[in-house]
Amino acid sequence: LHVGITEAGTEYYGALKSAVGLGALLTRGLGDTVRVSLTADPIKEVFAARYILKSLGLLACPEVISCPTCGRAQIDIIGLANQVEQRLQKLRKNITVAVMGCVVNGPGEAAHADYGIAGGKGQGIIFTRGKRLKIVPEQKLVEELFKLIEHS
Repeated sequence: LHVGITEAGTEYYGALKSAVGLGALLTRGLGDTVRVSLTADPIKEVFAARYILKSLGLLACPEVISCPTCGRAQIDIIGLANQVEQRLQKLRKNITVAVMGCVVNGPGEAAHADYGIAGGKGQGIIFTRGKRLKIVPEQKLVEELFKLIEHS
């Protein structure tokens, strides 16, 4: 059974409507294939479908978990999370990677993540399953994180 929401809308709102509609069907076991239709670049439709399937546990692929911005974050958490998510698109490993804004909560809240980074003022830590591995400058966090991921 092919399922989709044809007139979902623009990239952001259409993806949300598709996630709710398709999620309701897929969690009930309805649907063998999905189609996300957005008023956007067709590549965005593929990514939206992938994210929906991933969030439902129906697709094994890398996942990024990240915290919201708050007063404790002293690094560019939004930029780092986007960089990590983009680089993970190329990997075929079924892993969870955390991008946390501070070392106060980072490794503890994301102890279940396979790999992660947590920021500090101009620097951050790299950790795996809650265990702190090393401190690196902020501009090298993503590079050092992926060295670890790719060599594990």
